[in-house]
Amino acid sequence: MEVSGHSLLTHVLVALFGMGSWVSVNSLWVELPVVVKNLPEGWNLPAYLTVLIAFGNIGPLAVTLAHRFCPPGGLSEPWLIRSVHALSLLSAAFLALFWERQVVVAGEMHSVPYLLLAYLLALGCCTSNVTFLPFMYSFPQQYVRSFFIGQGLSALFPCVLALGQGVGRLECRNNTFGNGTTPHYMQENFSASSYFWGLFALLVVSTLSFAILIFWRQRVKKEPEQELGDSTVPQDGDASEDSYPLRSAEQEKSQDAKVVGPTFWTSRNIYLLLLLGLSNALTNGVLPSVQTYSCLPYGADAYHLSVVLSNIANPAACFIAMAVLCRSSLGLGVIMVVGVIFGGYLMALAALSPCPPLLGSTAGVVLVVMSWSLFLGLLSYLKVVIGSLLHEAGHSALLWCGAVIQAGSLVGALVMFPMVSIYHLFESGRDCEDSC
Repeated sequence: MEVSGHSLLTHVLVALFGMGSWVSVNSLWVELPVVVKNLPEGWNLPAYLTVLIAFGNIGPLAVTLAHRFCPPGGLSEPWLIRSVHALSLLSAAFLALFWERQVVVAGEMHSVPYLLLAYLLALGCCTSNVTFLPFMYSFPQQYVRSFFIGQGLSALFPCVLALGQGVGRLECRNNTFGNGTTPHYMQENFSASSYFWGLFALLVVSTLSFAILIFWRQRVKKEPEQELGDSTVPQDGDASEDSYPLRSAEQEKSQDAKVVGPTFWTSRNIYLLLLLGLSNALTNGVLPSVQTYSCLPYGADAYHLSVVLSNIANPAACFIAMAVLCRSSLGLGVIMVVGVIFGGYLMALAALSPCPPLLGSTAGVVLVVMSWSLFLGLLSYLKVVIGSLLHEAGHSALLWCGAVIQAGSLVGALVMFPMVSIYHLFESGRDCEDSC
């Protein structure tokens, strides 16, 4: 009973630690409808954020090169993670204090403090993919799935916070001429500054969870016999893998030595990395760029339901992976294809905006909400499974896993940026107006 409770607590701490990986960038996107009303860039701000997040990939590039050229043991992942946490906490605190400040640049007002702090938060999030995930190799495989649950929570928590704030609420009121309606945007329940302090609190929770995990890891090194219950350590896949919380340093080195070199680059592992890169390009770059175009024609309620339920589907899929882990290459390919079909339907809705099919009907709302939930749920499950399978290949595999996740997300965002922000290939409907 004591071991079971300890294992459960470790799962919770790992999930809260993983939550801190992308909670900052997700919070910036969710809070955009509030901050654009006060910043001079207006709705050009998403384009600025996309570019800043792309430049944030300097962090993972530097870490990957350091892993390549530093001698073994020369790069301490715990200290890298502490640096990411410190950078994120300071940036979130300063963002809460100074996000509204404006500076004159080339004769025009710009929100330089907001943009600079947003870049620092994006830098921390991008770097987390090549630091947090490799660190998880010191844990048994099932804890990697808890880490991905935490990454799902990094999207869900900001969304729930924004719903409590009342972001995007509006009423359609008759205009003064009596021949139509105009949108009336309602005041939020609390300010953007309070929201960013909420982000700071989430980052504090993630940092404290990591500190506790490190403390337990030190205990494993000092008292291995006590922590392991005076028994030998079971290997991955054994029925008793939940009976210990962490790997010792000796286990990490011995198991990682098996995969250093060309043995990792098998056709199966390359296939898994390709699926991982494509799924992240779709879920983190391509489809989020057009979510408003695919949902808003059906109404604000359809959009909010899609955002909330799809963000719930992410951690739910990770919970399913805790119980059922698909190891079949064909099965993973089928999941990818089905997810792409739902994603293709959503892209078609975005392309047909503001007049998609089934507009004004309950069936249209149900289909778009269901498609977003299944799309993110299926591909989230796929990512968790691939992360778990790569965990079996060693520490280097998890480093490549994090790098491919980041590369796929970057490629997806860069592909969509010109189509959405430069060539304006997608058209959005106007609130409280029938554009069809």
